[in-house]
Amino acid sequence: MKQGPLTVGRPSFGESMDILIILRTFAAVTTVLAAALVAANLNARVTVLGFVIFIVACIAWMVDGWIESKASLVIQNVILLFINAIGVWRWYPKAEKEAKS
Repeated sequence: MKQGPLTVGRPSFGESMDILIILRTFAAVTTVLAAALVAANLNARVTVLGFVIFIVACIAWMVDGWIESKASLVIQNVILLFINAIGVWRWYPKAEKEAKS
């Protein structure tokens, strides 16, 4: 690998960095999708789905933080996971009622 100011210490594609790129892309895409679903507020079932996807995204970000030894990223997403779990708990009864009607 050619060393330059932007490549020093960074593994190239094809090395162990590939899994982190996939993980971060997945986490970013799921975060944006979840935000769009919750913000759209189309109905309770869509909102619950958004919160569930947020939980999946939080887990992905926590794995990234764990692999990269970034405690702040892990702590932030543990807190966000609990907030999103509250969102599911709050919206799920409305979604059930909506599904029955």
